[in-house]
Amino acid sequence: MKKLLVSVIAVFLLAAGMIEFWTPQKAEASTVTFTYYAKNEFEARTGPGDRFSKAGRVGFQTAFTIKKGGISSGWAEIKLGGKTMYAKAADITNKKPSQPVYFNYYTKEPVSFYGGRGTQTKRYGSIAEDAVIKVAKGTVLNGWVEISHKGTKYYADYTKLTSAQPVFFTYYAVKNVTLYNERNTKTPKAKIAPGSVVKVKKGSVISGWSRIEYNGIKGYAPYSSIASKPVYFTYYANKNTKVYTSKSTASSVLASLTTNDQTKIRQGGIANGWAEADHNGKTGYIRSSDIVNKPVAVEEIAPEELKYYVRVNLSLRTKKSTSSSIILTIPQGKEVEVLNPAELKDDWVSVKYSGKTGYVSAKYLTLEPVAKDTELNKVIVIDPGHGGKDPGAIGNGLQEKDVTLAVGKTAAEKLKKLGYDVHMTRSDDTFLSLNERTDFSYSKNAGVFVSFHMNSSTAPSANGTETFATNGSGSFSTSSMTDKEKADSAKLAAFIQSRLVTALKTTNRGIKEEAFYVIDKNYTRSVLIEMGFISNKNDAAIFKTNSGRDTAAEAIAQGVNDFYQWKKNN
Repeated sequence: MKKLLVSVIAVFLLAAGMIEFWTPQKAEASTVTFTYYAKNEFEARTGPGDRFSKAGRVGFQTAFTIKKGGISSGWAEIKLGGKTMYAKAADITNKKPSQPVYFNYYTKEPVSFYGGRGTQTKRYGSIAEDAVIKVAKGTVLNGWVEISHKGTKYYADYTKLTSAQPVFFTYYAVKNVTLYNERNTKTPKAKIAPGSVVKVKKGSVISGWSRIEYNGIKGYAPYSSIASKPVYFTYYANKNTKVYTSKSTASSVLASLTTNDQTKIRQGGIANGWAEADHNGKTGYIRSSDIVNKPVAVEEIAPEELKYYVRVNLSLRTKKSTSSSIILTIPQGKEVEVLNPAELKDDWVSVKYSGKTGYVSAKYLTLEPVAKDTELNKVIVIDPGHGGKDPGAIGNGLQEKDVTLAVGKTAAEKLKKLGYDVHMTRSDDTFLSLNERTDFSYSKNAGVFVSFHMNSSTAPSANGTETFATNGSGSFSTSSMTDKEKADSAKLAAFIQSRLVTALKTTNRGIKEEAFYVIDKNYTRSVLIEMGFISNKNDAAIFKTNSGRDTAAEAIAQGVNDFYQWKKNN
């Protein structure tokens, strides 16, 4: 009875079409076969249709045979390894295919790659998010795809790849930001200063973390630490200055500012001697030494400090311009009263002479009525460049003001041990105007003045050491210094330059001449040293270490001592 019942049910199901059996057609007498190949990797079936179970995976370029007439209704009966299977006609070809065609895809997230299709196969490594990955055409199967990584074939999860190139938007760090290798705080890889410009990947915010690129480094950071708009702070011009369209005084002028004019400076926008400003909605650049974060106060200076002398016959004018009317001409060597000492660092300064008030060119004023030889005593003034609100050049994790102070202080100690009476224009992070530095040198009656600086360039390859001094052959005025002092300055520069490039093994850029204020308006033998390029990673690396700074300080101290020994014998 049971057997009869089963038979009846089977007949019923067959009649209803609910059970399907594949019965291979009877083989024909012909045994003619052709060789075919897999155009791409595919899954073979036990019968001619996707409804049949899987018979095995056939790899790209795999050869198999097909009997004459074995292709029908889009399916082919193939013989591979002694087994009969079925393949889609679209997946096969009678010509051996060439190497696979690869397309560039991008990883949507970190992607692991395997030896086969599935996580159960051997894992060989991981490819970072946003990386370009080569995907073989026509190899997507069961959610996995063949890839080429460093010349080797692997497989990856196709759902984690995209043909669309990632899009990044400009954002700004609103505070100190740590960049991490993963979306957690366990893998820090870089620090980002407030105001720094970063790139944020579109659609990358997951659980409060976003994909960020900073200076070519990619990682993850909390989305709350960045903003799509920059933060600006109010600064003030500390002198008459200009806003330029680029970081060069040779570029077009966007606007002119007078002392205490306000300007908006982007947070983190001060670098390499320039500050990025927003001027009426337009981006401009101001020399960072020309701005301060609070209004400039009128300095109170003792009457004796207001006495200056004119270097040449000098016109007293009604306005700060050579095109303005001349009130009178002040004879060379005559004393004038400076009405606003803060203007001494500007191009024009207000003075009073013979009862008349007007403006004269500041570069023609001097503390000495007549240039005279300063005694070559053992008093040395060390001048660490920049300081306080003026960081100087910034690059490779260094600020010029910090490097010059560190090397200057060490050089001062070394010179003291050699028996010199050493004074520093600044011994901490203090801002000094340029005229304060030269006036300090004058007040100490220094025999030698050495100013410490770091160079910078928009070209990262620029490197090397150079020392500046005037030898009297230049076109700018240095009447505060005698011809003998000018010659001594050039010799002092030569001794220091030789010692520095030998000790630091930097490129020798030579001894040069430039109208730097501390040279142009000094009253004794003076040099300005550009120890290296803070914008060059190799030069900067020297000054990141205590040993590198000590080496530079020792070389400069020995160079100064070489000069004194030379003078002693000549």
